[in-house]
This record gives sequence, C-alpha cells and structure tokens, in this order.
Amino acid sequence: MYKPMHASRRRLLSSAAQALGLFVLAGALPGHEARAQVDAWDAAFASRDFKGALRALGGEGAEAGGQVQLDGPDVAENGAVVPFTVTTALPGVSLIALLVEHNPGPLAAVFTLPPGTEAFVSTRLKMAESSTVHALVRAEGGLFLARRPVRVIQGGCAG
Repeated sequence: MYKPMHASRRRLLSSAAQALGLFVLAGALPGHEARAQVDAWDAAFASRDFKGALRALGGEGAEAGGQVQLDGPDVAENGAVVPFTVTTALPGVSLIALLVEHNPGPLAAVFTLPPGTEAFVSTRLKMAESSTVHALVRAEGGLFLARRPVRVIQGGCAG
C-alpha cells in the first residue's frame, strides 16, 4: 500500500520530538531549545529546495573543509538505497544532517547526538537523480559541511 511521503515525515518528526523530550527531561536540553529544534526540522523537511532546507537548519555559511568525512559511492546503481557514512573528529558534535541537492525534498536525514557520543552515522538515502549529497555537522566550533557528487544510474544502465 502506498503511503504518502508527508505521513512518514510526520512520524519521523514525532519520533524526533519524543527523543528531544527525553533530553529535556534528563536536563540535557532546555525545553525552548527542543521546540526550536523541532520547528527547524519541520521547516527543513517541508522545504522543496536545497538552499531553503539548508537555511532552515541554520547551515548557511557552514565551513566547507576537511573536518567532516562524507563517504559514499561515486556511482549508485540503485537510487533507492544509496549508502553513506559521515564521520568527524570535531569536538562536541550535536547534529548531523544529510541533504540531497536535487531531491524533491532535499533534507534526507537528521541525527542528533547526545554529549559524549562518537560522531559517526551510517545510513542509506533515496536519491531521485544524480546529485550532490551534503553532510552538515553542528559542533562546538560552529557548522561544517562536506559534499560528495553521486551519479545515479537509472534502470541499471548509464542514463
């Protein structure tokens, strides 16, 4: 049965809000900051253009450099399951977001990391077409960005 994309995003945002609620209860995150974070994610997920999603996450002006490692394929045979890994040695990483520039909804994944957590995430993204994938990392030193172009092969042959 087909489920609309916005329904799965609502479930994701609901789960994220519950996780942030646990941080609030544990005293790790003030309530007003948690609400602001959920609102930013909602705006980023609702955005239909890359720059709007990046702006909603506060990622404009993020430093692009070698601080963040974004690993993934150069060529993906199946755009429905493209594997990516993000790692960094930056201190105090609290957020890792993955954005696919040419997807209809560019924000593909957001991960919050509690204090003391190793900054490593691995996931699979759906890519509608060949595009640049961006990893946005929020750490103590600010916002950092890594990019990786990925060519998606349609139907198992170069298109």
